[in-house]
Amino acid sequence: MNTVKIKGKDYIPVSERLKYLASNFQYSLETNYDYFPERKMWVVKATLTIYDGQVKTYSGLAQEIESSNYKEVNHTSALENAETSAVGRACAMAGIGIDTGIASADEVSKAINRVDEVGEEARLQLLTMLENTTYEERQKEQLAIRIESILTQSEWEKAYNNLEANKIQDKDRIAMGMTYNQTDIKKSLKALK
Repeated sequence: MNTVKIKGKDYIPVSERLKYLASNFQYSLETNYDYFPERKMWVVKATLTIYDGQVKTYSGLAQEIESSNYKEVNHTSALENAETSAVGRACAMAGIGIDTGIASADEVSKAINRVDEVGEEARLQLLTMLENTTYEERQKEQLAIRIESILTQSEWEKAYNNLEANKIQDKDRIAMGMTYNQTDIKKSLKALK
């Protein structure tokens, strides 16, 4: 089978696993999926049945999150990506296209491209900032979902600048009767003088 080098290691694409399967076995392949809208996540189970004198069944699971970034493939193809990964894993469970691990070239490539430069703590900072903005509640809900999918430093900086530009000023916070501790109120009153 043809391999693809990723970070110096050889991996076998799912397409190669399927070609090998088709050339060497009589088989059936079935996929089923579930969608979790609250997480915008697809989960796919692939079931591979090989008829080789006896019936042998293997399965593989995969998940993908829909992206809100139109430039990413999971913006439109999260289900398809999950299905490809699940099929590749079912083939791997049958011993097709594996050497030292079951991950296919497709999975390794996606994982590398999914590097989280920002981290959970930075996203939490943005969510905290979001609470203190002039946005309407519905807008805040939509922005919170987008903040959860931020992975890169440039995306984080753009969101930070946007939230900073729309934050409620201290004097407005006091006028609106928003909760504030005594120290913050005293600081804000001094600034108004």
